[in-house]
Amino acid sequence: MNSTALILIILLIIYVPIWIWARRSPKALEKGLETWGPAIKINTRLGIKVIDRVARHRRFWHAMGKVSQVVAFILMVLMMIIMVNAVIRLPVAMQAKGIGIEYALALPGLNPLMPFWFTLIGFIIALVFHEMAHGIQSRANDIGVTHTGLLYGVVPLGAFVEPDEEDMDKASRRATLDVYAAGITANFFIAVVAFLLFAPVMLGTLASPYEDNAGVYSNTEEDGIPAGAIITQVDGFDFVYEDIKEPTDTMSMWGLAVPVTVTYDTEDKGGLTKVFRWGVYIASIVDDSVAEKIGMEKNDILISIEDSSGLHYLYSNTAFTDYMSGTRPGDEVTLHYYRASDDSYFDTAVTLGKSGGKGFLGIGTTTAGMSLVSPDDMIQIAVNPFFRYDSLSDKIQGMLAYIAHPFQGFTPVPEAIHWWYDAPFAGYWVLVSVIYWTFWLNILLGITNALPAVPFDGGFIFRGWVDKLLEKMGKKDTEAREKQSDEIARNVSNVMLILLVLVIVATVI
Repeated sequence: MNSTALILIILLIIYVPIWIWARRSPKALEKGLETWGPAIKINTRLGIKVIDRVARHRRFWHAMGKVSQVVAFILMVLMMIIMVNAVIRLPVAMQAKGIGIEYALALPGLNPLMPFWFTLIGFIIALVFHEMAHGIQSRANDIGVTHTGLLYGVVPLGAFVEPDEEDMDKASRRATLDVYAAGITANFFIAVVAFLLFAPVMLGTLASPYEDNAGVYSNTEEDGIPAGAIITQVDGFDFVYEDIKEPTDTMSMWGLAVPVTVTYDTEDKGGLTKVFRWGVYIASIVDDSVAEKIGMEKNDILISIEDSSGLHYLYSNTAFTDYMSGTRPGDEVTLHYYRASDDSYFDTAVTLGKSGGKGFLGIGTTTAGMSLVSPDDMIQIAVNPFFRYDSLSDKIQGMLAYIAHPFQGFTPVPEAIHWWYDAPFAGYWVLVSVIYWTFWLNILLGITNALPAVPFDGGFIFRGWVDKLLEKMGKKDTEAREKQSDEIARNVSNVMLILLVLVIVATVI
């Protein structure tokens, strides 16, 4: 049992008697505690005076309401794209090894990807601004606020601002839409401001003395060059990152799996060396793939691929992916690869499988066991969601990939490679990390809440939009129209929640 599961079990054991007491005891309500399904609401009046004071500028907040609905629509479309992509990938996700429940909980201290203090600050900012926005739009539209507080269920589930139910029932459709869209938009604006601060303002001005060198982002070989190192030479040749893409004739020969001497610098020492075999390193093999069926193994080195057009030597992972992008399912090729465990070479004819419209071998590869990047490109990856993406569809994929950066170690720049850059002041990387996690948690909360499913804000917004659409289509009977819009929104909500649960279960198990 991992530590996260143990902590959750302990918290559950403590939580259950507290929930029972809050459910049964009149004293609990006096102290501001009440049950809300399996959760506990902690009711307070904190912040209500501030909300009233800010909400006085009604004309401004009514204009912001219109902006909020546009932003909510854009984020709802983005969330639907994410859901469609996740559902399409369900078969692959169900076959792959699960990431573990701890990674599905976006909570500081429980999720291993989320450094506690940085994410705690970002989490508090996201929740406070989200709920304050709900409260401000409520008061700007003459809707009372009865409570503010925290929703708790084993772990904190979120903060809340609770509008007066009677006022909400009497409010116009426009007012209720403004209220529900306000939290999503607040998170989006905070995310945009945070992004502009850490990306162009802070990271965009960084310089590195190793700007064009090949840096080791990660290494699958335990005894290989450590992550965070900078490669300066290979077999006495000066080595830069562009050599991965366009090697010289001499460098291309390294791809024949011959031993080479690699010279590299670390944060502490320079001029270190290691001898190992260079080439396209097999880091992983997909179950039941072409590669598995012919007996390829992890740690093998793919030297070349021969097809009807000739022999293609593979010097780097980039060369391999470029070659595979030009193949088609059913292509006949011969693989030439080396196995270090018994110093043997293989020449095996295969028929490529299918991955989309391209050929598929079923191997995960790196260059000589390393994931390489230049310091300049590393900054571009950290600050530009569209880096290396050209078409509109690719840019959308790039945006989604950018949101998933923490799962790849980009937060926004891995700690092991901070030394590549000349930080302008002490505490620079701490400040960057706080702002980055503020961006990430706000965009995550904003997008998630835009899902058209109750209890997310997007579910209530979607219902209001359906009601408005039915009215424009000529359905004037208010009671019948609202009943129909409720039914449509409920059905969509149920489908979205089922798909969300499937995606989460398939990912974590």
